[in-house]
Amino acid sequence: MKMTIEAFQALYCSSVAFGMRKALQAEQGKSDLFQAVEILKNEKQDLEQQITELKQRAEQADRRAAETRLAEERKHTEEIAFLKKANQQLKAQLEGIITPKK
Repeated sequence: MKMTIEAFQALYCSSVAFGMRKALQAEQGKSDLFQAVEILKNEKQDLEQQITELKQRAEQADRRAAETRLAEERKHTEEIAFLKKANQQLKAQLEGIITPKK
């Protein structure tokens, strides 16, 4: 009977020690996970900021491209109008030269 009690006491001490080790491991694991979560939150925030900056840069590039395209279209339209006017003037001069004067 005495040996049985001693065996149970040894088993109890062993199980208490095992429980303490597991509790410490769990606490350490929890702490590690909290640190990992904080790191990931910071990375997420940095990435969101990069997304915002890249969207702004893309919008600016689109605006600049639209402005450039509009300016080129305007310049092209003006050039066509100038060339048409010059063509009309040259036609008029040519008609004046070709048609016999009375």
